[in-house]
Amino acid sequence: MPPLRVLAGYVSVALIWGSTWAAIKIGVNDVPPFVFAFARAVAVAAALTMVAVALRQPFPRGRRTMAVAMIVGLINIGWSWAIIFWSEQFVPSGLVAVFGAAAPIWTAVLAHFMVKNDRLSALKIIGLVLGLAGTVILIGAPDSALGSAGLAATALLALMAITWAIAAILQSRFLRSVAPIPTVALGTWASVVLLAPLALPQLSQDLHWTVASVLAFGYLVVFGTCFGMVISLWLYRKLRPTTITLIQVIVPAEAILIGTLWLGEPVTFRMLAGAALVVAAVALNAIAGAGTPPAEERLAASAAPAD
Repeated sequence: MPPLRVLAGYVSVALIWGSTWAAIKIGVNDVPPFVFAFARAVAVAAALTMVAVALRQPFPRGRRTMAVAMIVGLINIGWSWAIIFWSEQFVPSGLVAVFGAAAPIWTAVLAHFMVKNDRLSALKIIGLVLGLAGTVILIGAPDSALGSAGLAATALLALMAITWAIAAILQSRFLRSVAPIPTVALGTWASVVLLAPLALPQLSQDLHWTVASVLAFGYLVVFGTCFGMVISLWLYRKLRPTTITLIQVIVPAEAILIGTLWLGEPVTFRMLAGAALVVAAVALNAIAGAGTPPAEERLAASAAPAD
């Protein structure tokens, strides 16, 4: 049983990330998606940098650590936000979140080869098959009236889940002993560079920042990223990567519920069928043995600098 603070952090991240999809939908209804994503990245990077300096927390050092921190940031923030913010113009926010639920399945596969004591089993293999089947169903879930844009969005979302798994393994292997706040700040600055050329052409469009979009922006900056990403990275010191990515099993259910009840988004049988397969796949991964790191890994984590 993990300590209470680990459990509290885990649940908090799951609940917050389940609500960010609706906030993004609100934002991109008023502001061009890449501008919204770029502004969020700049605000997050600046805020976390100031906090890290104020707390005198060291930024990542060494070429490998810095490179991994930037790659993880580019995957989890720059690349993912570009896909998510753009896709939510064509795909319901709840469905976008469901695609992320495939991340634990891919993480389980990669962890088998790259993380000690986190091996594939018969249940995990069955889960992988179910998850892939659910993803195939979900790719066909958007309304056919959306045409090629909807299909491209769902294909990119399916690919995004795989990259999240790669980021999870990288964090688990190489970022267990770094200070979370400056590390996330560094990755976010790298994402600012990635998002800038995407946002620049959209700056010429009319920007209609409403009260709703400003509130959604603030929520995403403070809770969705500054809190969520930092606590998530801290959790990699305490838990296996497959355990942390299981957060994605809670996120889609909450996102679909919020999207349906608050935003009035449609829910089709095909969406529910695909989502059910993905959730079943993640549940099988949980049953198959995700948990806290083995004793020697926990000892190594406890010897890491205080956060």
